[in-house]
Amino acid sequence: MSPSSSPSIPVEKIRLGIKLFLAFSLVGFIVVIRRSSLGDTWTHLLEFDPRYLGLALALTSMDIVLSGARIFIFARKVYPPITFGACVRSCLVHVFLAGVTPSQTGGAAAQVYVLYAEGMTVLDSTVVCFLGGFISTVIILLVGASLLLFRQNLLPPELETLSLIAFAVYVLILVTVLLTLTHPGAFKRAVRWLMTRLPLMRRALNHHHMVERSFATVDRYHDLMTSFLLRGKLIFIAGVFITGLIYLNKFFIGWVVLRGLGVDVELGKVLLLQIIPLLVFYFSPTPGSAGLAEVSTMAVMSPVVPRSYQAIYVLLWRFFTMIINMLLGAAVVVSYLSDKRGRRRRARTASA
Repeated sequence: MSPSSSPSIPVEKIRLGIKLFLAFSLVGFIVVIRRSSLGDTWTHLLEFDPRYLGLALALTSMDIVLSGARIFIFARKVYPPITFGACVRSCLVHVFLAGVTPSQTGGAAAQVYVLYAEGMTVLDSTVVCFLGGFISTVIILLVGASLLLFRQNLLPPELETLSLIAFAVYVLILVTVLLTLTHPGAFKRAVRWLMTRLPLMRRALNHHHMVERSFATVDRYHDLMTSFLLRGKLIFIAGVFITGLIYLNKFFIGWVVLRGLGVDVELGKVLLLQIIPLLVFYFSPTPGSAGLAEVSTMAVMSPVVPRSYQAIYVLLWRFFTMIINMLLGAAVVVSYLSDKRGRRRRARTASA
């Protein structure tokens, strides 16, 4: 792959994204603090039980390990030399770029960048990352469907419409993926049709064997996905299991935060309530769902969290589930941008 076609990290967009993330997060926190009070928020923060602080940090660390493990078992199947550390770094970069791009669109591309820098091809790393996202979509869809059908009373009125729209998008994603696997020929025709409708692509169709390359890419995608879903069922099942643990671990953080604040809430109800924001986070137009994450979480948790505790709960929950990983991800991004990491960098150095 030529340098011009290799993935990259858009530094200027990252800077803008960080500013937008901070701005929207500030707005979100102002809204939740106004619902409580600045004085109550500060008081409850000082009273936080340090024992639960350690537990929350342990769960945050477990989230990083589990996320890396899921990518590792998929990536190792198509590229055995990949290391567990590289997969962990790819997940941290994913969190950071998802946090500074609208609708979290930059997260997957950044993860592909890291896996490419560690020696994988762009397509193979894309399929590996896509598979993790696909499993998440299926799990969210199944759990969200159950919630919407059997526990509709848990949905706050202000989130009902947004949750239904997000649910419909998840269904569309799932159906599209299944069609690409069961009807690869039709998928190729759809790719060709799309390419002929895009002016820039249409002019390039007769050059560089664009159609053949796109069809070869589709074939490789189909081979990899069927390899995981049919011939590599044990790996796929392991990925589903790890994904379930990832979300369960994330939900436990919310309960630990409440216990650290001295709020005694039933564990099962806290875990169930946290599913609702998950339905809408991925489609928030703001970077990292900033603003919407804070406000929607406050709305969802308000039945079980006393009003004076809501702001500090949202702040601490956001810190342990997002901010820590974003800070670590930012450091990893710097290490790749400075050319200090990556198998391909080491290969270039050795050949120089």
